[in-house]
Amino acid sequence: MKAIPLAASSAAVIVMSALLSTHSLANNGNSSASTIPATPVGVLSASPTVVQTGMKPTLNWNIMYPCKLSDLVTVSPPGTLIPNQTVYATVQIVGTGVTSGDPGQNANSTFSDARVSFNGGTYQQLFYGNSTSVNPASKLYVKKLTANETLDFGGRYVYNNGSWSPFFTTKSANLQVVALVNGDVPPTRYPIHQSATLANYLKPYLDASGKVNIGPLSVLVLMELGQTNRYQTSFDFQDQVLLVTFGTKHPNNGHGNNLDGVDSSNPGQGRGGPNGAVDPSGGIDDERR
Repeated sequence: MKAIPLAASSAAVIVMSALLSTHSLANNGNSSASTIPATPVGVLSASPTVVQTGMKPTLNWNIMYPCKLSDLVTVSPPGTLIPNQTVYATVQIVGTGVTSGDPGQNANSTFSDARVSFNGGTYQQLFYGNSTSVNPASKLYVKKLTANETLDFGGRYVYNNGSWSPFFTTKSANLQVVALVNGDVPPTRYPIHQSATLANYLKPYLDASGKVNIGPLSVLVLMELGQTNRYQTSFDFQDQVLLVTFGTKHPNNGHGNNLDGVDSSNPGQGRGGPNGAVDPSGGIDDERR
């Protein structure tokens, strides 16, 4: 009897190829990585899992991913963030450039302070520095939140005489700190996107009509720290800017210590990375932060 050769083609490989093709099309359709939806989640299946040469399995998939922030999180004005399910929040700093009109004050050298409060607790420092200290790619904070837990943000800066300015937060009634989503317009009294004083770090986050241009699962936190008179043109919500991104999967921060003990960049509970070195942060579990 002549045996029929079998192809050891894994359906998972075929499925992944299809997913990669779909993702590539999404990238081609939008050059801004910040506006690409989050990684899809769902169930993929194939039958049969092993097929004869030249044959193809039947693929069935049910893929779902949030298409807008409100699927995951509510923004309670002026800026408290409240998830409706378990999510991971990642915070990055976009830029800082505080000016308050003090003689000789330079926005590039003024130090500012950004803080976060989890579930109504004490405000924890996320960033302290000036414009040269900003690294927009750095994840300042990664937090797992469950439904109805909260995140609030606040900021202040250092005067020339070394004293602190007032501390304004997303709970402040004076609306000095606001959280905006994709499509919102910054609440300035004039079109900030047309202003000659628009900070370079904020320009990429506003479109040609002045609306916030960020990913569908992100929030832009704008802070006005140096001016309290809303009628002044310097009240422009760009003294300190944060980007908060939400997802249902943990954004690995490089420690390599996931719940499953596996990280492709440094597998095995923080040991045995590509260079064989011991991870100095081996006691940190990314997914439980």
